[in-house]
Amino acid sequence: MDADEPGWPMIDDFFRDLAVGRSAATARRYLRVRARLYAFLETADLSGALGADAATVLQAERQRHDSGAFWAVLGVGELARCLPAFAGDPWLPDGLAEARVHLSVVSRLAARLGDSPGRHDVHAAVDLSRELLDVRPSATEPPRMPDRFLRRPGPSW
Repeated sequence: MDADEPGWPMIDDFFRDLAVGRSAATARRYLRVRARLYAFLETADLSGALGADAATVLQAERQRHDSGAFWAVLGVGELARCLPAFAGDPWLPDGLAEARVHLSVVSRLAARLGDSPGRHDVHAAVDLSRELLDVRPSATEPPRMPDRFLRRPGPSW
């Protein structure tokens, strides 16, 4: 990561502002979301969000540099187009509380980006992921055997 790239300070400022006045546990969750966002921007296949040409340029830049490739060739508008992918699997954490914080941060980051072209897609992706979280079994709930494996009682055993 090169601190001189214009996007990193924007993201750092966003996360710093987000953590002000929050509990230590919440601030640590924000830091984990930030780490996932950095990993996402450095490693994710973004061809679906960016298109083949921009994704090819990004991949070439990633091969040239260990980090910071996203901001070297792309900007805030492209970040907004990529955030819907960050709001879903495999970037969404397993824990329910952690996943809710992740989605909240993604939604707030999209709002912070202003009227970027992909902003509405981000909110739609966050809403969909929240709906899927509501039906996801909680980590404290024991796994349930699928109905197809349950034997129904018959007239005799």
